[in-house]
Amino acid sequence: MITVSVLTPFAWVIYKLLRYTAKTIGDESPLVIVVRYKIEDWQYFTRFDYILNVVITLLMVSMLYADVFVLMPASNSFWHWMVSLGLFAACLYALWLIASVFKLDWQYWLITRNKTVTLDPADKSLTIDTAEEIIRFSADDVQEIEKHGSGLKSSKMVAGYSYLIFKLKNGHAVYLNLNKSYLDFAIDDYFKTVPIQYVPHKIPWIVAP
Repeated sequence: MITVSVLTPFAWVIYKLLRYTAKTIGDESPLVIVVRYKIEDWQYFTRFDYILNVVITLLMVSMLYADVFVLMPASNSFWHWMVSLGLFAACLYALWLIASVFKLDWQYWLITRNKTVTLDPADKSLTIDTAEEIIRFSADDVQEIEKHGSGLKSSKMVAGYSYLIFKLKNGHAVYLNLNKSYLDFAIDDYFKTVPIQYVPHKIPWIVAP
């Protein structure tokens, strides 16, 4: 049992690494075969980090409630009030940070929902299929690519957020969420002739088109 409990997690990590390699640069990657990405509602809103933020929010609200209705009424000295007010401020700050992340999540969802992304290595084209339109383009159709993401002064809470703006020569701008996909690994190959501008943000909000 001890051997199994030790080897099973190790085997799972190796398996995930092999699958990751296959889907990014291997035989199942957009460098070799046609790959389609579509993120469903349940996939987006059941991510570990999203659920963790929900749990932290509930914890902060509970602590805030206990602070206001239990600790503050029981405070009878200067230091008691300092602790209570400090906890109150810390809870409010944490809730503000999490609210910002939830807002960021919603912005990214708006450029992700109901969108199917197809990568075709045959002609190195990218197709965006939505309910309103179908856009297909390759490097010859793109004037510039902007890659927006967190900067050096960003909080770790927003470190994983990044998105692309494909500025097409016809004046159209295409927004793609880089989260939950392997698109980043195909950009260097599909659009290696297109200039890429890296745009860092303290909080990588979606820039309005």
